[in-house]
Amino acid sequence: MTEKEVTMEELDETVKCTDQQLDMMEWKMDNVEKQLAEPINNQEVCVMNLLKSVSEVRSDYQQLRRELMEVQALQRELSSRLRTQLRLVHCKFARLRQRIAAASPPR
Repeated sequence: MTEKEVTMEELDETVKCTDQQLDMMEWKMDNVEKQLAEPINNQEVCVMNLLKSVSEVRSDYQQLRRELMEVQALQRELSSRLRTQLRLVHCKFARLRQRIAAASPPR
C-alpha cells in the first residue's frame, strides 16, 4: 500500500469519526429540545440538563474542530505530495521527449 493510499485511508477514517460526532451532537441537541418541551415543574432539572448538554456540545465541538484541522493538514500534505509527484512526472516526460527527439534520425 502506498503512502498516498495510507494517507487517504487515514483521512477517510477521520471524516467518518467526524460524521459520527456530528450525529452525536445532533442527537444531544434533539434531547435538549425534547426536555425543554416538558412541563414547568421540571424546568430546574431541564436547565441543569441543558447546561450539561451545552458543556458536552462545546467539548464535542472543540474535538470536532481539532479533527477538522487535522483533516485539513492531511489534505494540504497530500496535495503537496501530489504536486511534487506531478512535477517529477513532467520532468521525466520532458527528458524522454528530448531523448526521443535526439535519437530520431533527421527527415
